[in-house]
Amino acid sequence: MNLNELHERLTQLSDSERAYQAGFFFDGWEALPKVKIDGREVYRLQDSHNTPPSGHGESLSSTDNLTRLLAQERFAIKRNSRFNPVPEHIHSYVELNYVYAGQCPQVVDGTPVLLKENQVLLIDTDCPHSIGILEEGDIMLSLLIPKGFLRDNLFLRFSQGSVLSDFFINAINVQTDHNHFLLFHAEKDRRIALFFQELLCEYLDPSVNSEDILMYLFSLIMAELINVYESDLTQEETFSTSPIVGILRYIEQNFATCTQASVAEQFHISQNYVSTLLKKHTGKTYIQTVQAQKLKYAASLLKNTDRPITEIAGEAGYENVSFFYKKFQQQFGCSPGDYRERR
Repeated sequence: MNLNELHERLTQLSDSERAYQAGFFFDGWEALPKVKIDGREVYRLQDSHNTPPSGHGESLSSTDNLTRLLAQERFAIKRNSRFNPVPEHIHSYVELNYVYAGQCPQVVDGTPVLLKENQVLLIDTDCPHSIGILEEGDIMLSLLIPKGFLRDNLFLRFSQGSVLSDFFINAINVQTDHNHFLLFHAEKDRRIALFFQELLCEYLDPSVNSEDILMYLFSLIMAELINVYESDLTQEETFSTSPIVGILRYIEQNFATCTQASVAEQFHISQNYVSTLLKKHTGKTYIQTVQAQKLKYAASLLKNTDRPITEIAGEAGYENVSFFYKKFQQQFGCSPGDYRERR
């Protein structure tokens, strides 16, 4: 499938959309149970039938069984129906909404959100949300993701890369838990559009290695969303005068040789303030932060190379190999050798 074919597939009207456009109103939601949230009744999609009714949207692939995919801890993709509003509802999976074209008005946990083209909205489990009427040029795709899948297969994987990625993933989790949703301002990000296009093409027209390709593309989307979130976060007023992101990046790049004094000098702040910032935003002291980055780097080398453990310890900044073994055991619950065997 090429991009022109993808565009034609996503923009063509389905039979149900033609009916909605002609004035038919979908009332299938009335068969679903309701729960009270903040004094108002919202629809609940039941776990036994944990996919939206047809009035909410349609699976992109006629061979898809969304319920089966979600039960297997796999993500599924649907295109949201146009000309038909979606009432306030909740469900037990995470929803990742992406606007392919146009825009999409939503109300998420009582907050109006106008999702623009190429923006991404992460909605947490059991978060009440509704969708306004989409016009013909408004195309929104929703990735339905079991929360365990998102946590175990993606966020944990990225958090093992560096203290900086760990910081952003934690910030995403905290903000999503607190606000129940998170908007990624990716409208000018070229990679998000590219990765979603490739994901959709592969989903609609699977290749021989489709399962692996879909997983890698999904991982690329999540990795790029972390980059987008970094840009969003560093532009916020609360971070505009705080060098925490720069400090973490500096430690990530210079962990083997940097000292608390060199970090303080680099950012023109006191050594005590270095620790204060790190403790406030990461929960770790300076020494704990550097140790974490050293061990993440060593773990990556153990997984991806066959270099001697003593050599890896030295490159990670440990002159005392015994001390490296001790810290590695504390962090990962196994020796470096055992960790390598598990790769």
